[in-house]
Amino acid sequence: MTLRNLLFLVAVLAGSLVRADEKPAGYLFTSFRGSGDGLHLAYSFDAMDWTELKRVFLKPEVGSKLLRDPHILKGPDGLFHMVWTSGWHDKGIGYATSKDLLEWSDQRFLPLTGKIDGVETTWAPELYWLEGEQSYLIVWSSAVPMVGKHGAQHRAWYSLTKDFKLFSEPQILFDPGFNNIDTTLVEMKGKYVLFLKETDDQEKGVWGAIRSAIADKPLGPYRLLKEPVIEKERAEGPAAVVMDGRATVYFDYYVEHRYGARRSGDLKRWQDVTGGTHVVEGQRHGSILPVSAEVLAGVRGEEKEAIASVPKRALDQYTADPSIRAFGDTYYIYPTSDRPNWNTFEFAAWSSKNLVDWKKEGVFLDLRKDIDWADVRAWAPDCIERGGRYYFYFCGDGKIGVAVGDSPTGPFKDALGKPLLKRGGKVHTNTIDPCAFIDDDGQAYLYFGNGQPCQVYQLKKDMIHLDGDPVDLQLRDFREGIVVFKRKGKYYFMWSIDDARSPNYRVGWGWSDTPTGPVESPHRDFIVLQKNGNAVATAHHGVVNVPGTDRWFVAYHRHAVPGGGGYKREVAIVEMKFDDEGRILPMDPLDRSFEPGTEGVTIPPQH
Repeated sequence: MTLRNLLFLVAVLAGSLVRADEKPAGYLFTSFRGSGDGLHLAYSFDAMDWTELKRVFLKPEVGSKLLRDPHILKGPDGLFHMVWTSGWHDKGIGYATSKDLLEWSDQRFLPLTGKIDGVETTWAPELYWLEGEQSYLIVWSSAVPMVGKHGAQHRAWYSLTKDFKLFSEPQILFDPGFNNIDTTLVEMKGKYVLFLKETDDQEKGVWGAIRSAIADKPLGPYRLLKEPVIEKERAEGPAAVVMDGRATVYFDYYVEHRYGARRSGDLKRWQDVTGGTHVVEGQRHGSILPVSAEVLAGVRGEEKEAIASVPKRALDQYTADPSIRAFGDTYYIYPTSDRPNWNTFEFAAWSSKNLVDWKKEGVFLDLRKDIDWADVRAWAPDCIERGGRYYFYFCGDGKIGVAVGDSPTGPFKDALGKPLLKRGGKVHTNTIDPCAFIDDDGQAYLYFGNGQPCQVYQLKKDMIHLDGDPVDLQLRDFREGIVVFKRKGKYYFMWSIDDARSPNYRVGWGWSDTPTGPVESPHRDFIVLQKNGNAVATAHHGVVNVPGTDRWFVAYHRHAVPGGGGYKREVAIVEMKFDDEGRILPMDPLDRSFEPGTEGVTIPPQH
């Protein structure tokens, strides 16, 4: 087999819509709801965080008129071919084709198991293209009587077809010696891997495991691997995707109505990565396929109206909690890199000359590699310059650290080898959301907190050690995300109210004559940034002054549009203005001052 043919075979074994030697633009997860209402799709850019497309793409019309366990392949003819379970006891499956996943052909019933004596089921079909045989491989699970066994036995079967009209005689693809269903096939490191669900009627009297088997060829022979993906839990319907040489296997906790996931690079040691995933609530057994940008844009067409209803996000990824700074002639944003359940672990900077066109400068600090005292929950950082060095304050595992670098984009090195701040003693608030501020007299402060009170420490001149005891700041309705700046002799305090998962997450403010309070909030226009239209949860912001001017801008996050929530957010920018007495005027999150094509605001030369 040539390399070209091997790459194509790998692609179609994954159900791929892109060349196997190209990185996909995203992924689709097929599924159904209830007992089998039709084809549902969710998309993801990393095969971890899934967003639902809120429509049924195809409703069933053949067999027993169910559509369960849908599997899609793009064949060499350029068509998308889909197969599905059409009924609990049908002797065949459903089949349809599409050019774009939006408009589908007439449905057909494929009687794959009609000639198998005593067959009881034809479940969870999947479809692959075999380049060497110039044929489609259909794999499914059937319960069939077997000699020496009591009752019908569930095994993985297969048939080959060139045209979905004539089919080879069904044969068992793999017999591990026990009942199993929901077989799925992927290519990994030059091998072919089956994942299958051991049914719950085993002699051991435990819930059936999800297991794997491996072979050199797609038709086997397969060898069962000893180590289960998951065992002793009520899970079924494995759906696998291979990325960077590692297999991620999703499965349906069908009693708990949720999904779990495991990941492995060697099919022996399986890591639970459920906490880093978000699967659409209510979805049932399907499969995952990588897709091109064109295909992804097509199925996401329904989202255009919602996307157009809000200003374009500033950063072209899901990000949150932005700190925005001006260093030299460049603006920088330091955000949280959003992931499901806030299980983030790295920090990156984004740069812009005009607040419109933003470039990701790359990851400069990874808790898992660079920090000894934390490895997850990399949240809400801030960065400040002093004496030509840059001090990066960050959260890790609910503690605050400080790293130092010679550039706004790093690299940064942990300055202490331990947290700068953690809750306990005189620290009464949760130690997250640091905000650094240097006053005109050179004194530096570090503000932080989640839950009353907000607190502040003075920093020593080295910026990496605390000086004295913390001061409590009583801020009206304070939740988190403190921001402090100085304008015309007044100290401004802004903060976030409510929970980040709430659409009503919003920004309040107050001011003071000193950097440590007391802080007074206005009775009118206390809330200066809050939800409007599809822009909701508009808070946890940063503030930047254009050097040499009295222009001020706020970078904040909102729930992503569409499909966002507390774990899927995006950053936007709005100008902040003041009245004649210096009070902050309310801002509108639907303001479109920084749409693509606008001039933006550059930093004037400093003398």
